[in-house]
Amino acid sequence: MFDLQRLRALHAVRQHGSVAAAAEALGFTPSAVSQQITKLEREVHSPLLEKAGRGVILTDAGVVLADATERILGTTEQANAALEELRTGVSGTLRVLCFSSAIRGLAAPALGELRRTAPDLVVNLEETLLSNAEHRVEGGHADVAITHDWVDAPIEVPGHLTQSPLMEDPVDILLPCEHPLAGRASLSLDDLLDAPWIIDTNDASICSRWLRNQMSARGHSADVVHRVDEYPSQIALVSAGLGISTLPRLGRPEMPDSVRVVPLRGDRPVRRIFSICRRSSSRRPAIRTLTEALRTQAVRTVEASTPAAAS
Repeated sequence: MFDLQRLRALHAVRQHGSVAAAAEALGFTPSAVSQQITKLEREVHSPLLEKAGRGVILTDAGVVLADATERILGTTEQANAALEELRTGVSGTLRVLCFSSAIRGLAAPALGELRRTAPDLVVNLEETLLSNAEHRVEGGHADVAITHDWVDAPIEVPGHLTQSPLMEDPVDILLPCEHPLAGRASLSLDDLLDAPWIIDTNDASICSRWLRNQMSARGHSADVVHRVDEYPSQIALVSAGLGISTLPRLGRPEMPDSVRVVPLRGDRPVRRIFSICRRSSSRRPAIRTLTEALRTQAVRTVEASTPAAAS
């Protein structure tokens, strides 16, 4: 009989590629993870890891144990889900990861409602980067992640994870209220070819690429005058009359009177907001209840962020 904690350590090393990365994901020190794997090697009388550059790879014996661990963890979660279904009422604890704007516009109000409708359900929320949310759910270090991709750049979700769509989140144009086009009901990028732009600092981001590609297709290049990442900072620059910007609707801060929000016509960036969980745990009543609360709040958010409300 193998110790499950030691198996989890080995499993995490395979997922993250190094002992240090596995330790960070598990919340342990690298030495603690190394000790767990050393003890496991003694149990099986075989080395489980070997060095590969700056990281490590699993030996054949390590792969066998890691594959078995994957099945063990999946079976355990399925059993827990079945047991939860036998109980009356929704209870338990969920570890939820979320990106910042979805916390403001989606998760916070949904969790507030769950406090009233499912008081025995405990949800621990953690803000995280999109880049590691999927891996943390895969590794069992979180139960649910609220994440997003873009309609023009969908991400591939592994088969052992399940995806639950929540909402679509279009991008609008922010203009100073004194801008000559601020009174328009909608705008095309053709109306803004000579405008000074405020964009984020990541040239690979969807909005930056969209602006660059759309301008190039029209024989223009964007006149980028400021590069900042935080939404409130972009809004402050627009408010001061220093340029225009694009901004998704979800989690958008309240606009000052000096800023006008105008919908874009035609091709525009649109985010797809969704939650992911492990397929083996998707039957849990707690996860289904959370997903339903998020979907209900998503409907409210979409209604509240229509162009008339945004302007």
